[in-house]
Amino acid sequence: MAQQTIADRYEVERVFADSGGMGLIYLAHDRRAFGNPVLIKTTRYDNSENAKHFAYTVDDAVLHIGKTRRILEWEKKMLIRFKDERIENIPNVNDFVYAPSITLKPRHTGKMGEYALPADVVAREPFLVLEKIPGDNLEKLVARPEFRPRAEIVALKCARELCTILLKLHKPFDLKGQKAYFIFQDMKPANLIVSGDDHFTLIDFGGLTLKLGDATTEPTAGVLTRGYMAPEAQGGNEIRIDHRFDIYGVGATLYHILTGIDPRSLSGESPVLDVRALARAGVSLETSRVVARALERQPEKRYQSAAEMRRDLMAILQSRGAA
Repeated sequence: MAQQTIADRYEVERVFADSGGMGLIYLAHDRRAFGNPVLIKTTRYDNSENAKHFAYTVDDAVLHIGKTRRILEWEKKMLIRFKDERIENIPNVNDFVYAPSITLKPRHTGKMGEYALPADVVAREPFLVLEKIPGDNLEKLVARPEFRPRAEIVALKCARELCTILLKLHKPFDLKGQKAYFIFQDMKPANLIVSGDDHFTLIDFGGLTLKLGDATTEPTAGVLTRGYMAPEAQGGNEIRIDHRFDIYGVGATLYHILTGIDPRSLSGESPVLDVRALARAGVSLETSRVVARALERQPEKRYQSAAEMRRDLMAILQSRGAA
């Protein structure tokens, strides 16, 4: 990509993570901090989910742009909150700036003809600046042949850490007289960094939503990734999901790590992930059982809490002296 500078401060080097969703994460360098590396997240507008909103009128496009930008503002707010609550395995927020967009085209063609976006809309894109976590993006790591011998132990440790985070996100609290808790909603290897000592960091909270009463709220309700999403969200029912949706997401993430099969490569919003592929990949029976239970199509048959799943993962790790 051509050299880009954001807010006269951050020099973009390359795309760091692109899961095909609504966000892009860039690797950049901070001019004012001796060139230290940072990660910068912004909204992408060229994928099919976003592009369809530019096919009508300028008013429709501007409305959609505002909605997607509120997601990034919500993500910043939540990351700061979770750091204050001492939730580990998440990045620090270094900065949040507004600058001309590097992903939004100023002109589009809709059903009423060609139109230009307002200049102030193009000039005021939010960018979330995060600390650069050392390590590799897990999705890219999984694709390397040399990773396969370590896949099972890495998957077990990863799932243990994810369940630890979910324990805290799923902890209920009172909000305006109603039970509330958070659902991560978009678990997948592309949203994880793993360091050399098998330390895992969740880097993308763009799908995090708030469960309030019987429904999910906030601008992120329904921000899902095809293939990793649990079947109960299909057909426009994502507003009714609960914490067990995240259990399925951990299972789908494990499935990708262990088999090398990307769930997005399969047909359908929530394709059946054939657990027989685990045996073909040489995964142990005890680990396969954990994955299969997390991937149950009916929420009632899954692990009912992250704590329950974590206990089984810990038992396997302890039996191998790797807890």
